[in-house]
Amino acid sequence: MPEIYGSRVFSVDNSQIAYQKFGNGPAIILAFHGFGQTNQVFQQLEKPLGEQFTIYAIDLFFHGNSRYAGNEMLTNAVWCQLMGQFLRAQAIDRFSLMGFSLGGRFALVTAEAFAIRLDQLILIAPDGITNTIWYRLATSSQTGRSFFLHVLRHLSSLTAFGHALTRIGLLNRTAMRFAEISLATPEQRTLVYQSWTQFRLLYPNLDLLAKLLNDNPIRILFLTGSFDRIVPGFYILPLTKRLFHYKLTTVRTGHNHLIDLVAGQLNWRQQGN
Repeated sequence: MPEIYGSRVFSVDNSQIAYQKFGNGPAIILAFHGFGQTNQVFQQLEKPLGEQFTIYAIDLFFHGNSRYAGNEMLTNAVWCQLMGQFLRAQAIDRFSLMGFSLGGRFALVTAEAFAIRLDQLILIAPDGITNTIWYRLATSSQTGRSFFLHVLRHLSSLTAFGHALTRIGLLNRTAMRFAEISLATPEQRTLVYQSWTQFRLLYPNLDLLAKLLNDNPIRILFLTGSFDRIVPGFYILPLTKRLFHYKLTTVRTGHNHLIDLVAGQLNWRQQGN
């Protein structure tokens, strides 16, 4: 397969999924990064996990070198069809999933479609379980999306509104700072709009997903940060309250450093495959 700037590229129907392979172990992990990142963030897992796992670190669409060329919105069915073709091309049968933040939503949707083939599901401060009111207002209607685009094009108004919400306690200061960093450049603002609007239909059915996770022998790990104000720990509750078994590890850190700590929190050797 062709390579672009260190990534391999899997092409299907004019779309392309860019990925890197880290490690050469016999077990497989598909790993999905967070907003504004690329597959490169998972390179740090190669040394501690690479003897036991081969990690396929995948660029989400609109990130890195992945490109979505579909004429329809990215839905669960479209995404999982692409993943099915990717798995066949790589001759992958059984595998595990890892998702951080926005990538958690992709991991959850993939888990719903391929539960009978999963060994482990590792969710690191995952998006896709709790749908916030701000996200619904910005994406659920054409009016909301038009207003969202207008606000992004007039960033000073958004900043003023955000600081006003912070002053009256409706928006956490850390979340406000994260938003300011994420929207600092026109390219970042475009990425926010693309990701929020184009991924708006990509969500798991929590009742169905929980049933599948409960009915299959899948090891489930949640990793959250006690200082995380972007995806707070309680955001996982709508799913965990439906599960019969899972492991929850909470570490004393914020959102951005959770991937840095994940390898140290996973006792792979003792768990086995």
